[in-house]
Amino acid sequence: MRKSTLLIALCILFAGFVSFSSRAQETPAMPEIFFVMEEFVAPSDLQAFIETQQKAVDLWKKHELDIPLFTYRTAVNSFYWVVPIENMGSIDGVFQKAGDVVAKMKADGFDADKEFRDLSTSRQMVIHWMKNLSYHPNGNMGQTNDNRYCEWTFVSLRAGHEKAAADVVKKYIDFYNSIEETDEWDIYSVVMGYDTPMWILMFRAENALTMREHEKMLNDKYQDTYRKLWMEFSTHVRKYEDQKGWFLPNWSLNVSE
Repeated sequence: MRKSTLLIALCILFAGFVSFSSRAQETPAMPEIFFVMEEFVAPSDLQAFIETQQKAVDLWKKHELDIPLFTYRTAVNSFYWVVPIENMGSIDGVFQKAGDVVAKMKADGFDADKEFRDLSTSRQMVIHWMKNLSYHPNGNMGQTNDNRYCEWTFVSLRAGHEKAAADVVKKYIDFYNSIEETDEWDIYSVVMGYDTPMWILMFRAENALTMREHEKMLNDKYQDTYRKLWMEFSTHVRKYEDQKGWFLPNWSLNVSE
């Protein structure tokens, strides 16, 4: 699928099944449903893509595109565009906002179809934040500028094993509640997407070194427990894939600091 612009793609892809909230942080404080576009860029096209996308972002901001958008870049030349949504309902208001901004961008001389021609391909999914399996003992939920480094583990579960896998995650939570040290993570389930059933585990830190040092500290003390829990969890897994990346606040819109 050739990308014209994120804005146009959102309008097409969301038709008939989602609606946006107008701000990133409303009740509930932590959004629970997200539309995710993963965009793939060839290494030879990366510089051209970045330059073109920056022009688009500048125009989004100039024309005050009123949707919350979290943007991430991965270590393998792909990008995640993550939009909190309220439910699987109406998007009439979004079409109006999108149409207005697209028209203004084109009036400014930015024809997205021409600008982005052949620069990327994409795939999409809708994910749900699993509050009961996510773990934030200090209440530090959500994306902030001081924890830009991210790691995701895409876990393809065996069909029918979701409840058993959740029970193991709860054992992880019970374990962390029983020790002085702690960790934090979010788990999302893929509601609409590819290779389901799939969970996405997300971890954040200031940088990669901070994350590795924290992991080593915990593993040095509790490696036997980790091994036991992982062996139990892995019986419910078909395959998994790790991904590293960074939050891009300058390419994000209407999100909290």
